Amino acid sequence: MRKPVAIDQRLTRFLPDNPAIRTMALATLVNTAGSGMYLVVAVLYFTRIIGLSPYEVGAGLTIAGFFGLVSGVPLGHLGDRFGARELIIWLLVGASLAAGAAALATSFWQFVVVSSVLAILDRGSAAVRGGLIATTVSGGERVRTRAYLRSLTNVGITIGAAVAALALHVDTRPAYVVVIVLNAATYGLTAFILRRYPHIPPTPLELRAPGWQVFRDRPYVLVTVLMATMAIQYSILDVGVPLWVTRETTAPLWIVSVMFILNTVVVVLFQVAVSRRVETVPRATRAISASGFVFLLACILFAEAQSRPVMWAVALLVAAALIHVAGELMQAAAQFCLSQELAPDHAQGQYQGLASTGFSLSTMIAPTVITVLPIGLGVPGWWLLGGCFVVLGLALLPAVAWAARTRDSFTATPPVTTTVLPNDQRVIR
Repeated sequence: MRKPVAIDQRLTRFLPDNPAIRTMALATLVNTAGSGMYLVVAVLYFTRIIGLSPYEVGAGLTIAGFFGLVSGVPLGHLGDRFGARELIIWLLVGASLAAGAAALATSFWQFVVVSSVLAILDRGSAAVRGGLIATTVSGGERVRTRAYLRSLTNVGITIGAAVAALALHVDTRPAYVVVIVLNAATYGLTAFILRRYPHIPPTPLELRAPGWQVFRDRPYVLVTVLMATMAIQYSILDVGVPLWVTRETTAPLWIVSVMFILNTVVVVLFQVAVSRRVETVPRATRAISASGFVFLLACILFAEAQSRPVMWAVALLVAAALIHVAGELMQAAAQFCLSQELAPDHAQGQYQGLASTGFSLSTMIAPTVITVLPIGLGVPGWWLLGGCFVVLGLALLPAVAWAARTRDSFTATPPVTTTVLPNDQRVIR
């Protein structure tokens, strides 16, 4: 007779084998839960409670986004130079203070300063985390780790959003402040958790990359730009779908929530499984190229939902959402692989900093692209957007090939030393 499996053994199956990655997983869950709380309440708190106009909040977040954008590479390089574990802990401690100060901001300029400092520390810590992971594990385990952490990110944000919903229900200043303080506490708790992460020695002086090597690596920069542009697809669900459903379809508003839930559940359940099949540069290149055609199909189905009867509109939107998340799984797994495997090991910090910067830039321009193309142009805009994803996917084929051919030019090699032995025998090292 088969013995029952203990509950803790069942749970262990879903945890990474590497103790360091387990620590990072817990830290990621805590940190993203805080982010989910803050994302839900921040705009409403500063407009409804503090009294800033929507334009002031938008301008402040844009300024903060710029500072967060430029922080990735320099802070990632500092992680290479002085040790990523120690740097990320201090960045998170600073972010905890900045996040808490948001509750004290009562004017536009205070909001701008607090948001900018928080963006620098938050995006900088994300860049350093990328380098820390890349120097902790190698090969296919890097991709699986990033996929696992992405799944946990979705879980954490969902938990945080559920907590923030309570504050929205109460809708008072103390309720919003409690959520802001909780977000600040999650940064501090994340820093405390990462004290258990093993120390990763900084890059030795003789192997250390110049501070701006990543910008001289034109093939990697090109691949990063193309992948960042393709990452505009994330805003289809965030920006495009809600506006399209309300303006151009007969579908009920609740279908927007259904599509968000579908996306989150699919990513949590299948991102790691998909990433196991995308663990090498050739496979990642094929996957991200194919994802462009998948996004095109999703865009066509979103467009076809226009002015359809309710049931047809709902069916088309759900089908489009499922196809879109399939492309997202492929694109995300490939991006994890290419950004890490094409980066030299001695400069993972600054290279992951550039990858983080590319993603941040994508999130800044994506709302404009989505509102101009599918929302502004209608059905032709959806076709044009999908066609752009196909072109980007195909362009990545020669771009990645170029990057792969030139990796030796950007890989550090130990200096050659000559040791003189008796009888003038020389040993070259």
